[in-house]
Amino acid sequence: MIETFLSGIELMGKGGIMMYPIFLASIIAFAIIIERLIFFKKSKENPEDILQAIKDLVNNKRSRTLDSSQINEGPVSRMLAVGVEAQKDPLWKLEEKLAVNGREEIQGLRKNLRGLEVIATISPLMGLLGTVMGMVKAFNKVAQYKGQVDPSLLAGGIWEALLTTAAGLAIAIPIVIMLNYFERKVESITILLEKYGQYLVHHLHEEQGESTSGTSRSSVKPGASTELTEQRV
Repeated sequence: MIETFLSGIELMGKGGIMMYPIFLASIIAFAIIIERLIFFKKSKENPEDILQAIKDLVNNKRSRTLDSSQINEGPVSRMLAVGVEAQKDPLWKLEEKLAVNGREEIQGLRKNLRGLEVIATISPLMGLLGTVMGMVKAFNKVAQYKGQVDPSLLAGGIWEALLTTAAGLAIAIPIVIMLNYFERKVESITILLEKYGQYLVHHLHEEQGESTSGTSRSSVKPGASTELTEQRV
């Protein structure tokens, strides 16, 4: 283990100055990946539990609260909590609050993903720059010795110059894989936010329509139609 670590340090030294920013970028990317993995694990929700929670919420007209035992503290659950708080608001205001909360949740899901994308893009470029700088030094030695240079020495210089390209690609490839994984997670959760947000609004809208029609019918007195008929006659 120690020998592997020391050999890695030795390769970094041979790769040139560009190996240090590449190594720093790899540490940052590793930290972001670990943080996002923990975040998405905590945000995991069961769609069936969410659907059941919405049904219970709509059917339970006396107590309009979410049962915390049915759902987790995920993005969809937080959006539903916002909908519960705004259930007595007009329909347009409820939809607006859910839309704002949905955008905030999506921003939270995409946190630091832009940084991963930048690291995945610049790591190979930094490696290529290190290789070009190493090649310039190698061919500069050839020019100084007017072509009278040991081929093995030249090959060694080129080998060291190519280390930065290999390091940049070794960092960028797993980052791209993890970035695609996180993007798919964001996309799937976004679909759930839209689906269950519309589902909640639809059922609350139906109930508001029923309550409004019931109120209008109850506000008319039983003998009102008879009185109007008698007045017309």
